[in-house]
Amino acid sequence: MYPTLYHLIFDLFGIEIPFLTRFNMFGLLVALAFLGANYFFLKEILRKEKQGLIVSKEGKSTPREHVSIITLIAIVFGFLGAKIFAWLEDPVPLSEFFSDPFSGLTIYGGLITAFVAAVAYLKWQKMPLFPFMDAVAPGLMISYGIGRLGCHISGDGDWGVVNNAPTPPYLPNWLWSYNYPNNVLNEGIAVKDCIYNDFCFQLAEPVYPTPLYETFFALILFLILWRLRTRIKIAGQLFFVYLIFNGIERFFIEKIRVNSVYNIAGFSITQAEIISVLFVISGVIGFLWLKNQNQESNSNN
Repeated sequence: MYPTLYHLIFDLFGIEIPFLTRFNMFGLLVALAFLGANYFFLKEILRKEKQGLIVSKEGKSTPREHVSIITLIAIVFGFLGAKIFAWLEDPVPLSEFFSDPFSGLTIYGGLITAFVAAVAYLKWQKMPLFPFMDAVAPGLMISYGIGRLGCHISGDGDWGVVNNAPTPPYLPNWLWSYNYPNNVLNEGIAVKDCIYNDFCFQLAEPVYPTPLYETFFALILFLILWRLRTRIKIAGQLFFVYLIFNGIERFFIEKIRVNSVYNIAGFSITQAEIISVLFVISGVIGFLWLKNQNQESNSNN
């Protein structure tokens, strides 16, 4: 694992550049995730502009000019939401909560608050909501995968449950169970002959490397969404498909992932499972509602 850019460079090239310890690998991958989302978001907005799917009002900013602002809004409110939802999941004293701004982030919390803030901005600017939602859907999926890769590379605790089962013959050991040596949390037992002066711990028992699984599925789902973006003609439906995909993927990965559990009406359930179920339900309802609205509109014409 590589907690910082320093550890990556030192391990690969044997070169020590102390100031690189300031660059957290998780933070760098999160930044890359936002850049990826912005790239595909802008690419889709430009396509929709060219095809007349989003029309600028005279004297108003063009749709492409809103992309950077929306991305900035998503970064700010996404970070705040990720921190707040993390605290709701695992309340700690505020002094501890704010001691490290980039630890204890909940991706779903960031996604929800960023979405609400972006919608509010689009409403304020009187821009068409559904075309923008569709345009950002593929980018959101690929950015989710990049973010999860950051979780894996840094070893930030978003791993799976203990997995001591024999590795299937068709999989490498590191993809089936992994003990996250040199993880950023310094969790577990000491690493023998550690090459670093810090971050010299690994998990006592190997676990499912769930961030890698999520990265893989996010890439597959991104490719599907990218293919569907020109085939689904009803504005807004692609975004609701994204919600369904995201919810199903996260719900099932939670079954082998470490997370805080709530006990509700005799059921043990995680915050992510609750949100993922709501995502799927919202996605199905939204997709069918838009389909019905389109059919009614066509029948009235």
